[in-house]
Amino acid sequence: MNKIKIPVLFTFLMIAVYATAQTDLMYPMIQDSLSKLSSEIWKQKSDSSRLAVNEIFFWKFSGVLSAPTSETYPFDSIQGITRVVSVDGKIRIFTWNVPINNGSNKYFGFIQVAGQKKSLIQLISRETDLPVNDDRQIDINNWYGAIYYKLIETETAGKTIYTLLGWDGYTANSNRKFIDILSFDEQGELQLGQPVFKTAQGTRSRIILEYAEKANLLLRYDYQALKVIKGKRVKLENTWLLVMDRLVPMDPSMEGIRRYYVPSGDVYDGFVFRDGFWKLVEEIEIINNGSGSK
Repeated sequence: MNKIKIPVLFTFLMIAVYATAQTDLMYPMIQDSLSKLSSEIWKQKSDSSRLAVNEIFFWKFSGVLSAPTSETYPFDSIQGITRVVSVDGKIRIFTWNVPINNGSNKYFGFIQVAGQKKSLIQLISRETDLPVNDDRQIDINNWYGAIYYKLIETETAGKTIYTLLGWDGYTANSNRKFIDILSFDEQGELQLGQPVFKTAQGTRSRIILEYAEKANLLLRYDYQALKVIKGKRVKLENTWLLVMDRLVPMDPSMEGIRRYYVPSGDVYDGFVFRDGFWKLVEEIEIINNGSGSK
C-alpha cells in the first residue's frame, strides 16, 4: 500500500469534514478530491492494488455521504461513478465497478435515502451459491452487483417502486443487462425484485439479458409509437416504454447458450407500464431513433 499514491489534499479535507461542521462550500472541493482518488483505482496494475485503493475510496465516500447535509449536494462529477436519482428526491444511487484481471468485475455503491434514520445503505456485490435469477426477490445484503444508469419511478398497488436499468460485465465472454425493481418492504427495508414483469413465459421479478461480450445491447427508456389494435383498426400510440434489442444466437446450433447471443439488428421488443405492471410488447417500430430517450 505504501507504493499507492493517495492525494494528500483528500486527507486534509477529510480531517476537516470530521473535525468541523460541513458546509456546502466544502463539497465542491471534496467532490474533486473524491474524483482524483477514484481515478487512482483504474491506474493500478494488479487486482490487489485496485481493490486496496477502492477500499480507501469506498470508506471515504461513505463518510461524506453519511453527513445529513450531503443530501443536498449532487456529487455528479466523480470520475468513474454513475449516479441515478428518483423524481421524488427520496432515492439516489451511486454505483461503480472494479475490473478484475480474469475478466470479471466487483461492484460497489451506495443508496442514499432522504429523510430516514438509516439514510445510507452500502452496496457490495456478493459471491453466493445462489445465482441471480428472474423469479425471486433479494435483500440488499445479497446484491448481485451492477452499474445502474437509469431509474424510472412508477406506482403499483398504491406503492412507489423504482425501476432500475443496469449493466454487468458478467464474465470474460458475456455481459448482462438488468431491468430490476427497487422498493421498500413492509418493514421499511429496501429489496430488489418484484413480480411486475408480464412476459410470454409468465410473470417475472426482474428481466436478465445476457449477451456476447463483444456485442452492444440497446436497453433504454424511450418515447416511441406502439401499434394498438382497436376492433378492426390499428393505430399508433405514442408512449414512454422500455426498449431493447431482440437477442438471437449467432448460429442456430448455439441456441440456449447465452454468451453467443447478439442483437438481431432489426427487431426490438419492450415493456410498457400499464395497470401497475411492466407488460411485454413485441416488435416495436423504432420511430424516434433515441431522440426522445431519457
